[in-house]
Amino acid sequence: MPKKQPVPVAFQAPPSRRKEALQYVLAGIIALGLIGWSLDSLLGTRWILPAGIVLGAVSGYYVAAAHRRTPGADRPTTGGKQPDTDKSN
Repeated sequence: MPKKQPVPVAFQAPPSRRKEALQYVLAGIIALGLIGWSLDSLLGTRWILPAGIVLGAVSGYYVAAAHRRTPGADRPTTGGKQPDTDKSN
């Protein structure tokens, strides 16, 4: 039997990104759940809270995925101007 090859590091999500994605999803659930709960209280309905929870989870996942696709997302931002790369002057 051939040996099982390890998964390349490029295809493994670092634990910090998993934690970050979970934080985005939980923040979306909490934020939109609270908005749904308050709207349910004001309007006297019962369907906005579950819709807010589901929408919060989906939007949190979307933000986490968009953040992961952003180039240089794991690099800290530095203050100040970026160096001028135009050498035509």
